[in-house]
Amino acid sequence: MQAPPEAIARTQDRHSHISIRLQLQYAGQWEFLEAVGWNAAGFNFHFAHALPEAVLPFKRGLLHFEGTVVWSAPNSDDAVVQAAIVNELIYKRAHDVSADASLHARLLRLMRVGGMVDEKRQILASLGLDIGDAKMAQLVARRRSERPLWQVGVQVQSAVWAAVTDKALSMSSAVIALESWSKSLRKR
Repeated sequence: MQAPPEAIARTQDRHSHISIRLQLQYAGQWEFLEAVGWNAAGFNFHFAHALPEAVLPFKRGLLHFEGTVVWSAPNSDDAVVQAAIVNELIYKRAHDVSADASLHARLLRLMRVGGMVDEKRQILASLGLDIGDAKMAQLVARRRSERPLWQVGVQVQSAVWAAVTDKALSMSSAVIALESWSKSLRKR
């Protein structure tokens, strides 16, 4: 007999070593997001708006599924806000250098990499936009007052989501195994 989903969500490991890119339909548009703290029973994500709906439509590629909001709260993690700000600045720089197709493409790919805020700030500095710690603190404070970021927890009961998590785990375990193998070769 299988445990109810609420029990599964609390007993299964949650994964954040890789994020899963999804889309959420919000206000008639598909918005990109990254599922973090995920497992087969659900996931968390950050969003620029409070989500009062109980059931939300998601998709991964062409595959659609629904998730039920089980909690949401204003985000209190400055690192997440910093990452959002830095990614927006990279997007603007990519637009500014659209004549250089190669640099434009590299900047857009960089935006999709999770974390790495310090490294992204260094790249912005090399492109003429140096954001010191004091300026970053000002940007974070302004963002929090203008557009609070919400963290949302979603419960999912879907074969589509289960397949997505299985694939992510198998891909990540292969990458981890290759990295371990590569490190062992370097030690020799």
